[in-house]
Amino acid sequence: MSGLMTEIISLLFGGLTASATAIGGGLSAYVTAIFATATVSGDTTTYALTTFGGLIIIFAGISLAIGLSRWVLNWVTSFGN
Repeated sequence: MSGLMTEIISLLFGGLTASATAIGGGLSAYVTAIFATATVSGDTTTYALTTFGGLIIIFAGISLAIGLSRWVLNWVTSFGN
């Protein structure tokens, strides 16, 4: 009975590691293609942000500044309660 359970489990979950590795590699390549451009010169590879990546960083900075400002304002105004 133990051998049967081992066989069932290996059939169900045997390809899980390979699938997760493939999905991770695909997502990594997708994000790199959207946010970075690679320039190869000799043995070194340099990466630069794409225009889309730069805009995302700018809007994330604005969002972070607004969120922190609201948090500080709420914290300061709570002293009156």
